[in-house]
Amino acid sequence: MTWKSLNLQGKLVYITSHIGSSSGGMATPGLQTLDLESGDVQTIFDPPQGAWIDFVSPSPSGEGLALEYIPSGNDLEAVNPGQQAIYTIPSDGSEPPKLVLRPPSDSDLYYHPTWSPDGKYIYFSHVNYKARYTLIGQTFPDYEIFRMKYPDGQPERLADQAFWPRLSEDGSRLAYVSFDPVDGSNQLFVAGADGSGQRQILMVGSYVPTIIDAPSFSPDNKLIYFSAASPLKSFSPSWVDRIFGIPVASAHVVQSDWWSVPIGGGTPTQLTRIAAVGLYAGLSPDRKYIVSYSGDGLFLMNPDGTGATILLGDLGGLAGTVSWIP
Repeated sequence: MTWKSLNLQGKLVYITSHIGSSSGGMATPGLQTLDLESGDVQTIFDPPQGAWIDFVSPSPSGEGLALEYIPSGNDLEAVNPGQQAIYTIPSDGSEPPKLVLRPPSDSDLYYHPTWSPDGKYIYFSHVNYKARYTLIGQTFPDYEIFRMKYPDGQPERLADQAFWPRLSEDGSRLAYVSFDPVDGSNQLFVAGADGSGQRQILMVGSYVPTIIDAPSFSPDNKLIYFSAASPLKSFSPSWVDRIFGIPVASAHVVQSDWWSVPIGGGTPTQLTRIAAVGLYAGLSPDRKYIVSYSGDGLFLMNPDGTGATILLGDLGGLAGTVSWIP
């Protein structure tokens, strides 16, 4: 426990790739918790073979988890086997995933679920693979951000051509990423919690990232953190890429670092130099630390990117999430 002197409390819940008892000997994403006081690691959900988890978000109370989950096509008891949707599961894994919202058709997927701080809403991304945009013969999926009152409200659309919803700690503001189908670039946006007052966070300077993932608010809500490629590792899809199969650029598949930018816009600041993939960050309950997921493991850092401390090593190399449970 290299972090013992920090006197951390609570647990982390995160996605890890492992070979579980019900996965038929195949590596599959599962859910684990890390007790920050004792260092104990516990598997709370070992999905059946053929099932998949990509994203997990704890409720404000820490008692439940919202999942981006695909049930196994062989699971005859699943409500919609083989289709990606929003589920919930108790944070101790005592019950199997429960479907919250069924996609309206086979062309629709729900992902990136995140709870509002008051627990009244679940925000999520939606994609429909039937084209809304056509460019040089290439069709582009329709990306949107929705929210729904939990547990049985109706979906409410908040933003078009957008994904990666993340709320400020007080629940008053929403950060997200927008996709430009013409040049394949991403832009950061901020809006009210209901999607009103949408405003792009304009970035200036010698280097402005064009691939952006996983936005979140700084502890004082003055900055937006995001994952993006470093200048030497930058990547932008060419027009050939856009025509032949890269509908959305993602820093999840390139070597990236943590960056910040003032919420009012300005010059982005590179916080880390780790060149990792699959970055996702969560704020500690006391707002003193940022815990980060990467393909190389979990690490802790100060809000300015300094003081990096490894918590866990290799998690299997898959994209995933980590969140703090009080």
